[in-house]
Amino acid sequence: MITGLRPVEHFSELVSTAMEHQNVAAGELARTYLSTLLCDFVTAERLDDEPLAIRYLTALGSGPAEQTLKFKQLGDLSLFIAGFFSDSLRRKIIDIDYYIVLGESSYGRLAVLHGETLAAPSPAALFTELAGKFKLFVSILTEVSERSRLTSARDVLRVYERWLRTGSPQAERLLRDLGIDPVEINTDPV
Repeated sequence: MITGLRPVEHFSELVSTAMEHQNVAAGELARTYLSTLLCDFVTAERLDDEPLAIRYLTALGSGPAEQTLKFKQLGDLSLFIAGFFSDSLRRKIIDIDYYIVLGESSYGRLAVLHGETLAAPSPAALFTELAGKFKLFVSILTEVSERSRLTSARDVLRVYERWLRTGSPQAERLLRDLGIDPVEINTDPV
């Protein structure tokens, strides 16, 4: 009998590996949250088209129970988009910084809504960690995205081009993991 990993186990492995590569320390609850978030978006049929800024304003005007749901959805969506689609955001009017600010703020508001109990494993502690390490978690999801998509030479070339353009340590690690020693090539005429 052949058994495969369930999606949450698969993403849990990828998230843990990315955290090790990037030396990101996170609580077990945050690791599980990121893995579950990825599973939720993989199985989602379609994302809502309503602009996130409108969602944020709607959440601000809602009661506490509805705020909890709306800010969680906003934080999750912002984290997923910033992590999985960061390359495509460079060509957009609204860039990755927009999603980072919305995500940090949404998770921060959730931490406040859940009270002052910051002792783990409380929801307040989880959302405080998600807000405080939002950029790091975006980087973790970006690595998970890249590892999931490295299926062709074109994908590897895209990572190499990103490394050349940005000098990203994450892109360099991915290339080295694939056995590629990234080197800048000087194409200027002598």
